[in-house]
Amino acid sequence: MRLFLLLILLLPSCAVFKSRDTRSALKIRREVAHSPVFSKAFTGFTLLDPANVKTLVDVNGDHYFTPASNTKIFTLATCLEVLGDSVPGVQYLYPDDAIVFRGTGDPTFLHPKFEVWQLARRLLYRPPVKLVYLHRHFDEGRFGAGWAWDDFNEEYQPERSPMPIYGNCFQVSGKPNNEFHVEPTFFLGFFRHWQIETQAKVKRMEENNNWILDTLADQEERIVPFRPLIKQFAAWDDTNPTTLLGDLLSDTLKRPITEFFPEDHPDIELSTYPWRTLYSTPLDTVLRRMMHQSDNFIAEQMLLVCAGVKFDLLQQDTMIKWMLDSTQMNLPQRPKWVDGSGLSRYNLMTPQSISQVLLKLWKEQPRERLFPLFPAGGVSGTIADRYAGKDGKPYVFAKTGGMSSVQCLSGYVVCNSGKVLIFSFMHNNFVGSSKAWKAEMQRLLEQIRDRF
Repeated sequence: MRLFLLLILLLPSCAVFKSRDTRSALKIRREVAHSPVFSKAFTGFTLLDPANVKTLVDVNGDHYFTPASNTKIFTLATCLEVLGDSVPGVQYLYPDDAIVFRGTGDPTFLHPKFEVWQLARRLLYRPPVKLVYLHRHFDEGRFGAGWAWDDFNEEYQPERSPMPIYGNCFQVSGKPNNEFHVEPTFFLGFFRHWQIETQAKVKRMEENNNWILDTLADQEERIVPFRPLIKQFAAWDDTNPTTLLGDLLSDTLKRPITEFFPEDHPDIELSTYPWRTLYSTPLDTVLRRMMHQSDNFIAEQMLLVCAGVKFDLLQQDTMIKWMLDSTQMNLPQRPKWVDGSGLSRYNLMTPQSISQVLLKLWKEQPRERLFPLFPAGGVSGTIADRYAGKDGKPYVFAKTGGMSSVQCLSGYVVCNSGKVLIFSFMHNNFVGSSKAWKAEMQRLLEQIRDRF
């Protein structure tokens, strides 16, 4: 009898808590749906409680949006699904008289941000045998479908390749008295002519690896993409072409590199050979840079790495189709997913589907691993200047996505109650600065933090 009376007394308090969450959800929904900022464009929003897989708020959550770099959440999920604790760095054969090696798509080889993890360089540096680089079959193209062609000279859009080197970019920095420094120094010989102008820039000339270099201010730095796979012919020999990659490898390793082009030897079946794999950088180290700095190049290459591991093919489409037909087959709306980075405007995704990918990550990865992979509000990455929590403790862990007329933010919000909720904000088709959209999202996320 006493137990029965106790249950009767507890029921009203449970109803109060349930009612409070319901009222909070209705309040947030009204705020999103009638926001004077969001009403100037097209907005979608989903708020999900992963504890009971209940959708708390949904505004246009089943509508498709251009996700920009929110696409990297799908790439992150792919990497965690397919790869182990380290990135496959290079594959090689070791016959008696040579080391034959080929790329895996690994973006960290000789990359200046990953100098600590260069086992492949150690393997190739001054061995007592000949080095033969095998060019893999690569139909992906150096740019992805839907990328902006006029961004080919920008550091955020390096070209894709089977074996990237130095991040497929070189650095030019200004020094006193109009001097400059190029790293790697190999690229010094590629500047066609000089122009002295007041506005500093380094510009690649159309399709070729030729650049115009203007004067650079002291301490000013430019990061410039190059074409690693363009074929070059020596003036004295037009029968043995080399690529920029091969020449740069040779210059870096201080020894000759023989390049092998499979299309010139169709009778040789290389896939049957017992390739060994040398692993390079810890996976989470690479994924943190991809997510925190929203590194497009790393995202593109890591999707190729996954395809190589899963199918022995460096084909993004094959990898994407497998993900959508297997581990992500139950998404409420099937995304149109075309690249790893989100550079393409052909990508189309919904807040509901992104929330479901985040939910799957939440279920499969420990919080101690998952949250550090995302930028932390007020602390790190692309939201270091926003969403600062009380006493410096972040409450938002989320991936941004932005391009002209696009602003997205999807991830996890930690409420004052300790509850963790999943959210996806997607905004398309606004004109002008995204500052108002960022401020409005912060205002609403603060309300979510405080109300739930």
